[in-house]
Amino acid sequence: MKWANVTHDDLKAALASIKNGFDPEAAQNLIEYFHERMSRGYPYDEEILHELMALVFARMVEDKRTGSQAFGLKLWRGGYDREETTERDVTAAACVVLLMRKGVLWQDAIGDAANLLFPDGEGEKAIKVAHAQYKSEIEHYPDGAILEILGPLVGTSLIKRVMAG
Repeated sequence: MKWANVTHDDLKAALASIKNGFDPEAAQNLIEYFHERMSRGYPYDEEILHELMALVFARMVEDKRTGSQAFGLKLWRGGYDREETTERDVTAAACVVLLMRKGVLWQDAIGDAANLLFPDGEGEKAIKVAHAQYKSEIEHYPDGAILEILGPLVGTSLIKRVMAG
């Protein structure tokens, strides 16, 4: 069974990706998960299903999107496919959340994250936007999950220093 070992956090991350942007792969994965579980009579995450369907219904009723658009499988009219920055943005938000959790002031955390992710010294605006977009989800993650999101940034002197306390 393809989706046997999916955790609540995995599903929540996929849903956050759909809520916060155009991610047809995450949308397809959630649909496959629920189809597989329901069609075989297996238990499924009712909380995530409820959140997904509330989002889909709101997009269809309030935003007048089609079913495919509401589920996040297709772009809506006026939407356009931009350079994919979701991974970078989630990483940026995770970095800011972790730094602030460890006592770094917001503006300093923004600057530090920009320095890590944008070597040219630019990027504070992108970091601020990413933090605003993803912080509500990421703030609930334990440090270990945030460190996983940070990936290779964990090896930087900044992250090592703040994690050492």
